[in-house]
Amino acid sequence: MLKSFGILIGGVFIGAVGVEVVRKKYPESLEKLYAKSCETASGAKEAFKKGYSNAVQPKPPAQASA
Repeated sequence: MLKSFGILIGGVFIGAVGVEVVRKKYPESLEKLYAKSCETASGAKEAFKKGYSNAVQPKPPAQASA
């Protein structure tokens, strides 16, 4: 377990360093990517809220045909 934890910490560190290198080399590209990911997350959040509210609202009782 200690070995797995060490690998996880190392991966996080390497990922953080990689993002900083990319940020310094291509700052505008990273900002565009960040803006697109925020827009996508916002759209997904709104879709979830809409679907959830549709699922939670009680449905009107069915009319029986006589």
